[in-house]
Amino acid sequence: MTTLLDPSSRSLVFAVFCVFVVICLMLCVVTGADEDDRALVRSDSRRLRSWQQGIAMGGDTTTVATVTVLVGMVATFGFDGLGVMLGSLIGVLLLLVLIIEPLRRHASLTPADMLDARGSGGPAVRVSWGAVTLLVCFPLLVVQLVVVGNVAAALIGQPGVRTGCVVVIGCVMTALAVSGGIRGTGVVMIAKSVVTLPVLVIAAVLVLHRFGGDPGRLLDAAAHGSGTGEAFLRPGGYTGDGWVGAVNRIGQTFGMSMATLAMPAVLMRAIATKSPRGARTVGRWMLGELTLLYGALAVVGIGAAALVGGALREAGPAAQTFTPLLLGRALDSGGILVAALACVLFLTALAAVVDVTLAAGLALGRDVLGASGGRTAGLADGAVSRGSAALTGAVATLMAVVAADWNLVVVSTLWLAVCGAALAPVLLYALYWPGFTARGALWCLWGATALSVAALALSPYTSGTPESIFPGVDFRVWDVTIPGLLTVPAGFLLGWLGSVTDPGRSAGGVRGSRRRAKLDAA
Repeated sequence: MTTLLDPSSRSLVFAVFCVFVVICLMLCVVTGADEDDRALVRSDSRRLRSWQQGIAMGGDTTTVATVTVLVGMVATFGFDGLGVMLGSLIGVLLLLVLIIEPLRRHASLTPADMLDARGSGGPAVRVSWGAVTLLVCFPLLVVQLVVVGNVAAALIGQPGVRTGCVVVIGCVMTALAVSGGIRGTGVVMIAKSVVTLPVLVIAAVLVLHRFGGDPGRLLDAAAHGSGTGEAFLRPGGYTGDGWVGAVNRIGQTFGMSMATLAMPAVLMRAIATKSPRGARTVGRWMLGELTLLYGALAVVGIGAAALVGGALREAGPAAQTFTPLLLGRALDSGGILVAALACVLFLTALAAVVDVTLAAGLALGRDVLGASGGRTAGLADGAVSRGSAALTGAVATLMAVVAADWNLVVVSTLWLAVCGAALAPVLLYALYWPGFTARGALWCLWGATALSVAALALSPYTSGTPESIFPGVDFRVWDVTIPGLLTVPAGFLLGWLGSVTDPGRSAGGVRGSRRRAKLDAA
């Protein structure tokens, strides 16, 4: 992968990237939150407009793994890769219909505020929500940093500098999160979308042009180039066959939709919208952006199978990270498209890590440290939130260095599983079930998290195969690798069971039920 760019193209990529980073730092300083802004989030006179917030939220859903690993999955496995995109779009629809407006109405800084307002919160729930949010954010940050570090090292042509690339990029992104707050990072996210979306659409148009604008020819060429023939167009290439394949496919779509619904960075921006009505506008812009983006990514992935499928098979699974760049080289031998796509990868990682770092810093400062210290409001100021974001970014960078050689699919599946099984059920129950209690929230948060970790620890992702984290041992007990069909219903069940067995129900009704009724009637 060291020949992706010639020296002049490498110079162009890094010159453009450095200029963009400087501009982003300046934007964050100029448009970012003041030191006194609460948790770098709420500044009523300086919020982004609703349509701008919608574009930023769409950018939160699009990580560098979306543009690299997901496109690589489409190029290698066809139908199953497209299923992941479908699950993400379903999650955006659920967020728009079920979550975004009532969450904005009841939460002030983090979703734990909504749990308090609706009577199913408390210090223990707040700490638990913050801790599980961190468990979701850290794997997501690690994936972003490792992918962009690998790409940077390949573009430089020196694989040995990967660790240095991860550290430098991690420091830059942490600085952006700390200096900008939600408004400053939102401006970065919008700038990323302005660059990323046109480049990917142009790449998709060039793919279609290569095949005369005929989707049928493109699909036939992709099936042939993938080396799997007609199986490319059918389910099972990635998820497997038989009952295991069925469980994986359903769990993939189900789990992805629930995880998208509860992504911490997306929820952070939903809370920061101007009003519940403005939240609906945010959702429409977000959905429109992602529909166009995923359409372009699907065409890019299928085009990669058609044009560079052989090179992907020869290079092995590690080449999936470089799929967009390989396609760019096949479409444009001059290197301009490769340089543009490389900038897209850098900018996508930059924006995603900045927002996730900020969301994790808010969870740490507002929920974990604030609730455990008994001074929630006092610890929600700008200084503490900045310190929490800086600490989060530093720890994530260190973790990325340690986990650089791990199977990134395992790390991605971990955060998706925990987010969909633990956070999403608590959100939905708190908003729509008057009988939901703090005990139900705790059971769901910790029970679903433990079950998700156990399901992955006992799967082929962890042991028993050459691609596992521990390939030399085998302690797997099942072959399911995408446990969403088990973990998400288990999360809902634990939340229900904890609530109906809560002694407070029989002693005097559900705490906060009257408050819920007043809030819903408002």
